[in-house]
Amino acid sequence: MTPGQILLYCGSCIALVVIGMSFLMRAASVSPETIKRSETPQTVGRFAPIPMGGLYGTVTVRELVNYYLQNPPPAQGGAFVPRLPKIGGC
Repeated sequence: MTPGQILLYCGSCIALVVIGMSFLMRAASVSPETIKRSETPQTVGRFAPIPMGGLYGTVTVRELVNYYLQNPPPAQGGAFVPRLPKIGGC
């Protein structure tokens, strides 16, 4: 290849990448109202219930936090003892 062909090839590759990135950046942009809404914290009650599937069904964030606080994870190096959670019942 001649030096002119090499420069043409490199220039066209860079131009193609820049054009492609400009289209991708437009597609990935977020509206200002969405950004503003994401910056305000939500209360625990506004989160949608989380589907846990199978045995547990749907669980609210408040129940998950309460369960975690009542049953903290074992300390490092401690043996893990599995137990059934008591979420939303007796």
